Amino acid sequence: MAQPQDRIRLDASDLFSPQVEAYLETQQFLRRDTGALPAQPLVVRVIYSSWFYLAIASGLGAFVAWALLEPYFDEGAIEQDRFALANLLIFPAVAGMAGLFLGAAEGIMCRNPGRAFLSGVVGLGVGFGGGLIAIFVGGFIFGIMAQIALSFWKNPQPNKMPDGFAFLILMMGRAAAWAVAAIPAGLGQGVALRERKVAINGVVGGVMGGLLGGLLFDPICLLFENVERATLSRAIGFTLIGLLVGLFVGLVEGWTKTAWLMMRAGPLAGKQFVLFRDTTVLGSSPKAEVYLFKDEAIEPRHAVIYNRGGRFEIEDCNTRDGTYVNGAAVKRQLLNNGDQVALGKTILEFQLKESQR
Repeated sequence: MAQPQDRIRLDASDLFSPQVEAYLETQQFLRRDTGALPAQPLVVRVIYSSWFYLAIASGLGAFVAWALLEPYFDEGAIEQDRFALANLLIFPAVAGMAGLFLGAAEGIMCRNPGRAFLSGVVGLGVGFGGGLIAIFVGGFIFGIMAQIALSFWKNPQPNKMPDGFAFLILMMGRAAAWAVAAIPAGLGQGVALRERKVAINGVVGGVMGGLLGGLLFDPICLLFENVERATLSRAIGFTLIGLLVGLFVGLVEGWTKTAWLMMRAGPLAGKQFVLFRDTTVLGSSPKAEVYLFKDEAIEPRHAVIYNRGGRFEIEDCNTRDGTYVNGAAVKRQLLNNGDQVALGKTILEFQLKESQR
């Protein structure tokens, strides 16, 4: 046995022996130290924020619906209280097109055409069909509030907006009506994914967006009341409502999320993936909840994250390249806030809401 004062001496043959080389290769394989990763630029973080791209998508959808039906909109029908098909369809069309663009946005951002198509088509159907029903409910609410507003209008004038307290009541009625009518626009993605949490987020976001958009609709009309046929006021009003629905759907998702993965390195670096399911699959298959493309080392079903009552556990699916947490290869391990998960060349950071830690 060597004494404490003895020194261990290694020569070149020991240092570069096959046994040492094999040991170093094994250790390098078993550990994948990602090191410190630079923070994503603010612009990238904003672009990949759901409240941003969902607001842009929903607003664009509402604008497209207005552009398609505005040429056929008949203002004379409103004044003469007669039926006009375009007038009836413009509100469901706004909800439908907002639902189409809103549903497709997540799939487009994740480079998943199949998911974008499915969620978009379902969003269009739910938005338009639900909008047809909701517009009658909303119209009933607005009709009652409009009659109340007229009772407070001291000097009513034809083709003019009411003023004073009557105008405030009209705004409140419009807001309540649009809060109901905008529900189908935010509901489509949750229906397409068959996810209750996503559907609830869409309903709450739609109500909040429609409510605020409805409050602003009449002031916008008043601002542009001298524009011929009020075309500009409708364009701004409908687009604003679409923007607000998408904005609040994204914000509600952020407010209610408990755990998520932030891609720190990979093709979508800066994108968040909210873990709203009890079982979340990570892989290169488009059917995976977290779709990781352009990485040959990632298998179609590479790893699974399980939500076990607020504690999240990752399991490798017996992959050839393996799954790594903080540089160490794992088969099954509980995740802690800030853990770095490496699959192939992709690095995801697990984040947990403070109240859940």
